[in-house]
Amino acid sequence: MPIRKIRQKIRDIHRLNKIMRILGKHGFGFVIQRLNLENYAFGKGVIKNRFFRYFAETQEPRAVRLRKVLEELGPTFIKFGQILSVRPDLIPLDLCEELSKLQDRVPPFPYEDVKKQIKDSFGKLPEELFSSFDPVPFAAASLGQAHKARLHTGEKVVIKVQRPNLNKIITTDIDILNTLAQLADWYMQDIRILNPITIVDEFSKVITKEIDFTYEAHNMDKFRKNFKDNKTVHIPKVYWDYTRPMVMTTEEIHGIRLNEYLLQSHTTEEKKAIAVNGANAMLQQIFIDGFFHADPHPGNIFVLPNNVSAFIDFGIVGRLDEETRDAIITLLIAVSKKNIHGIIKALELLGAIDEENPIRDLKNDISEFLERYYDIPLKQIEVPAMLHQILDLMTRHKLKIPPQFHLLFKTFATIDGVARQLDPEFNSILHTKPFVEKLVLERYDPRRIYKDIEMYSSELIDILKYLPKDAFEILRKIKKGTLKIEFEHQGLSKFISEMDKSSNRISFSLVISALIIGSSLIIMADKGPLVYGFPALGILGFVFAGILGMGLAVGILKSGRL
Repeated sequence: MPIRKIRQKIRDIHRLNKIMRILGKHGFGFVIQRLNLENYAFGKGVIKNRFFRYFAETQEPRAVRLRKVLEELGPTFIKFGQILSVRPDLIPLDLCEELSKLQDRVPPFPYEDVKKQIKDSFGKLPEELFSSFDPVPFAAASLGQAHKARLHTGEKVVIKVQRPNLNKIITTDIDILNTLAQLADWYMQDIRILNPITIVDEFSKVITKEIDFTYEAHNMDKFRKNFKDNKTVHIPKVYWDYTRPMVMTTEEIHGIRLNEYLLQSHTTEEKKAIAVNGANAMLQQIFIDGFFHADPHPGNIFVLPNNVSAFIDFGIVGRLDEETRDAIITLLIAVSKKNIHGIIKALELLGAIDEENPIRDLKNDISEFLERYYDIPLKQIEVPAMLHQILDLMTRHKLKIPPQFHLLFKTFATIDGVARQLDPEFNSILHTKPFVEKLVLERYDPRRIYKDIEMYSSELIDILKYLPKDAFEILRKIKKGTLKIEFEHQGLSKFISEMDKSSNRISFSLVISALIIGSSLIIMADKGPLVYGFPALGILGFVFAGILGMGLAVGILKSGRL
């Protein structure tokens, strides 16, 4: 095994031991037992299964304790929890709400490490690269920390520097999460249906992007381009000459962070203007651009002079392609008209419904949901509560909710909450209506229709062009008897493996039964050498059967499948 892989395995074992200690500390010893994690720990003489049984569950709710576990485990697990917090199809709503409180604030790292990161990225020290550089960070998070600086050209900037060895930490944690996902898939039937291995794989892709600061910088540039003509929104400029995967330099924002603004005294008109401008900006991102800031909480929004809203932190973004936005519009129109057939059609366009979903039950629940909000004034509708009910309905019917939808729902709920803090009378649904109406008009715009006809007609021509040739080829193969149809099975390999295990256990049980019956016949025959008055061969058969039986019982118990 290469030295690098050996070192990685050692780091994995050390980190796994720490994870188990933290799980036990917060009353999750039962998880260690169910996953048989003690078998993977280093130093089994010290870390034993019985050690974790003394960590009884505390009075705190499990959701709170799980949030504390993730915070204590550091950046990878904090990000994992934040992503899970927008997946109510995977975890209960109360746990989603608790994980959304995950604090991404940690102590800053030393200035010497900052100098090293900048030196490695640019070949120069901070004092050489910038005309001034504040060695004391003004903000620190799990992935990095931010320093104020000034370029030689005079611009004031913010330097985001990545934590040292972050890539190694995340690589180790991803290895361990993959191991935990595999163990959960083997030993925990209730978790297996969530497909934990796929969840970890998706998370790995997300966090790999986020630790490359150029990814966030490109996002920021795209938002800046989308809002270049908007006078009510400001997106910081990226200085690409001073940006690398581990260091990002952006324009310094001179304003008041919204969470501080909310605590200050401002006129009602000013607050209403901020609520409208911020909501308009987010609705443009969702319905017009199809590219939206997925974490618009008050800490990521600044208030500038003239009620201008400035957004920061573009590490997590959502994307909606044109087809998805069309399907959303179809859904909203159908909901407004109480057209259940139209709602089902829109859900099919979104890929949420397949043949396994019982449509009749779904239609009944949709009808009940629509009746609940029938004739209720828009200003009386609580958007977060309504979104929770929609998600609950979709989860209950096991609809395949696109991942971006979870980000969209969370973003919309956040917009509503922030806007209502500024203006208690603000109504998100009423405010969204003009954007939806604009998109509906665009759908029937002659230029849009012509564009669609042009696109689909070219595809139709291609089909008609190759159809005769393909049909002739199929008929020729049928006549010659050479037509082959290939089927690809999905999920059968795991079923075959399970059947192999079951048949082996049955065979093993039959062997044990045969040994017991044979030994009993030998003892009843009372032939051969005797031990304490019993045939030695019969006693030996019973002992051997007992050993085999104990081994089989232990194997079944360890698998967790009785």
